[in-house]
Amino acid sequence: METINFNDFTHIERYEIIKDFLVKMKKADFTKNAQKFFKYYLRKFYKVPESLVNDIVYCQRAMKSYLLMHQTIVSVFAQQADADPVIKNNYIKEIEDTLAELNAECQYLALSLQDDIDRFCLVFTEQNLRPNELIIKDIVSEAIVPLIVAPQLSIKPHSIANRLSEGQLLSKYFIVEGSNPVKDESPPMKLPKQPPSSDFATIGVKASRQNLQEALKRARSQSRQSEQGKSDEKPESTKQIFMRSLGLCTHMEHTKMETSKVRPQKRKTKPTEKTK
Repeated sequence: METINFNDFTHIERYEIIKDFLVKMKKADFTKNAQKFFKYYLRKFYKVPESLVNDIVYCQRAMKSYLLMHQTIVSVFAQQADADPVIKNNYIKEIEDTLAELNAECQYLALSLQDDIDRFCLVFTEQNLRPNELIIKDIVSEAIVPLIVAPQLSIKPHSIANRLSEGQLLSKYFIVEGSNPVKDESPPMKLPKQPPSSDFATIGVKASRQNLQEALKRARSQSRQSEQGKSDEKPESTKQIFMRSLGLCTHMEHTKMETSKVRPQKRKTKPTEKTK
């Protein structure tokens, strides 16, 4: 069977050939050999659909850009003693609303990826053979991660909304003629200087992604600590395994992260002369 190039067959033909083979292996009590063939078949012939790869990569890049802009807005306004908190809060809310949409899109894409893998493995799962999760994780990571950390490669979305790039976000919130995100009497805000080299851009992408991963680790660590001692704890679903392998956060984790960011801001808000 390992000498057959299954790419030369249609999906129906491939299904029938493998099904007959697995049935014979099962009758001969060669389950271990069937599982070994499943691993080979999965690694050799499964490819993540290009449209799905592009959507996941685009969504993750957009998530990184909006998270970076969120940090930039908070940092810039913190440096301005007379900055208008109303403007800042409006900017932050708009960014966080978009992040919530992106998180929902990422979860939808993770489910779509899971469905595609389930269809590919159907002929095996019907014979009570389970796919190797480590192999699946390797295949998905090899297809997606290199593109996420390579911003010089242009990616267009297929089934998700277009988002502003980092440069467009900077222009929207800071480089606008005739208006500044502070009071009229305050001097124009200056963005942190950034070297023009491409190496810096690559480092920025990796650093931002690491920050996101660390935030997810902290949120998950706190969640595990709070749930210790519960005997009815449910095991992780396949969806959660995929979300983690792609660096995505679940809806609950996203909500906890956003709540932890918003609450300190509310406590630090001070009344301005306009609101006194």
